[in-house]
Amino acid sequence: MQCLAVDVGNSSTTVGVVAGRRVRHVAHIKGGIRDVAAVNATLRHILSKSSVSGAVLASVVPDDDRLWGKCLRSHVGQTPISVSHKSILDVSVDYPKPESIGADRLANSCGAVTLYGAPAIVADFGTALTFDVISEDSAYIGGVIAPGLPLMTEYLADRTALLPLIGLKGKCHSVGRSTEGAMRIGAHIGYRGMVREIVDHLVKGLPSESVHLCATGGFAGWVLKDAGMPFHVEPNLTLIGLGRIFELNCAN
Repeated sequence: MQCLAVDVGNSSTTVGVVAGRRVRHVAHIKGGIRDVAAVNATLRHILSKSSVSGAVLASVVPDDDRLWGKCLRSHVGQTPISVSHKSILDVSVDYPKPESIGADRLANSCGAVTLYGAPAIVADFGTALTFDVISEDSAYIGGVIAPGLPLMTEYLADRTALLPLIGLKGKCHSVGRSTEGAMRIGAHIGYRGMVREIVDHLVKGLPSESVHLCATGGFAGWVLKDAGMPFHVEPNLTLIGLGRIFELNCAN
């Protein structure tokens, strides 16, 4: 069963065609539905290459949900499945206020269980850095939210007179020989240290000795490269999870 999966984030929207664990025609739309022309052009292009049975939507921008629903109906011909804690999922939800869990975090959890099994910890390197914990019996039990890497570098540039806005990624030397180089080390190595400490803290709270570590998001590969942490880095984890949710909810 092939579907159009749409992950609406705060900074950009990711769209792709998902069938099982296979993801194709992935596109990133900066600004999301606010750039209607770009959205329509992207969807037309993707759907010209693949037919789909329907669409599934995970959104962390509630004000845009109605517009996305209308847009996807016009392209796919039916109302998209909108992901929430009420959806049929591969994980149960053991959380005091389940309605407060972001749809992308539920999709990530389903993607991790689909690919690697439980228990699992999922780190998503987006505008915010989120960690989600799935217990041994495949229950979503909570997580951690920390500032995203771009927020840290943008804050330094905004709040200081002499520190520039640096480009992330690229080579990180042992010692900074320029302002930009010094800031890049602080971002790369310092951020990696935060990730390690949070993961250690979460693993200690789980009874199982074997926990699958999964990572996704634009900066996951750069931060975790040579970090010595056994993460599975899967850029399309959210879309894979959305595809699985589509399958589960279409079957019922």
